Amino acid sequence: MPKTKKTSNSKRTSMIAGSIRRLYNKSAPLLICEALLFGVAAVLMFIKPVAVLTALTFVIGVALVLFGLYRTIAGFLVSRDMGGGWFDVVFGLVNVVLGVLFCIYPVGSVVSLVYIFVLLFLFKALRALIFSINMIRAKFGHYWFDLIMSLVLIALAVFLLVYPVAGAVVMIYYLAISLLLYAAADIYMYIELLKLKRLV
Repeated sequence: MPKTKKTSNSKRTSMIAGSIRRLYNKSAPLLICEALLFGVAAVLMFIKPVAVLTALTFVIGVALVLFGLYRTIAGFLVSRDMGGGWFDVVFGLVNVVLGVLFCIYPVGSVVSLVYIFVLLFLFKALRALIFSINMIRAKFGHYWFDLIMSLVLIALAVFLLVYPVAGAVVMIYYLAISLLLYAAADIYMYIELLKLKRLV
């Protein structure tokens, strides 16, 4: 009986070891390649943020053109069969036009996008200011902190309205930091998998 138990335990151990080795063989190359790709992309974003931003805008433009063509063709097919789909056609054509503009005028397109986001940001900051003023009137909560934060947000929004390219570059730096964190996470997972493989 003990011999049977010992045999079943060793069988289970060898099965676990085999599955861990298979997991390592499948995941390790992917983790290393992903970490290298993210790391190189992040370094390029730090070194040449404007060039990366231009390339990213071009990629977005191509994606918009392809998506617009798909929606336009789908809209024509639907409109022929069911008597509808004109909204898809118009929406698709608008996407195609936007995609072409993104490809031809990458910097101008990014600046326009930044302006849209900054205006939304400014609207939110003004709402925060009104809220903090109401809190001051009611003398409730941390109203001075709310007031300072809302004023800082408004100042930041005004700065980005004056210098929109700076906002776009900041977005690229934020993306670069995110990619570096993903690369670090991949390396950590690879090291843990390597430790697990050595254990078994």
